[in-house]
Amino acid sequence: MEKNLYKKIDIREEVPIKSFTIAAFICKKENNKGKYLQNSWKMISGKIEKGEKAWQAALREIKEETGITPDSLYSANKVEYFYEVNQNCINLVPIFVGFVKSEVEVRLSDSEHNEYKWITVDESHNYLIFPNHIDIIAYLEENFIKKEPVRFLKIECT
Repeated sequence: MEKNLYKKIDIREEVPIKSFTIAAFICKKENNKGKYLQNSWKMISGKIEKGEKAWQAALREIKEETGITPDSLYSANKVEYFYEVNQNCINLVPIFVGFVKSEVEVRLSDSEHNEYKWITVDESHNYLIFPNHIDIIAYLEENFIKKEPVRFLKIECT
């Protein structure tokens, strides 16, 4: 009977699932708490270029948007997903977290951002407009600041 049920499904049009962008958070550890760089009140993000791996796009976007080269980069082991209206697809966005020393200089891209601030998890709800971004920062705090990051998530960027 189940086989017949599946045959009755009439698929008219598909909504494809794609992954063509990345998201990255930059974190510095101070007094055993994370501070996350937020420019224009969102995380760093951008398109993956042809021939590029997602983690390479994350490093490139971090450098382009902030002038920062992270001391270390990790897969956050999270994927953000949402419906992309203009592309008519579900976009899967791999999330990365880069760590920097406290004294790093931030140089914003003039064309993309005009302001930034290092924020804590507790401050995130005052700055971020998407609830899932607040949840991601809380996840990063629990799994990358309060605990040592899982070594298998570290990306060797050589």
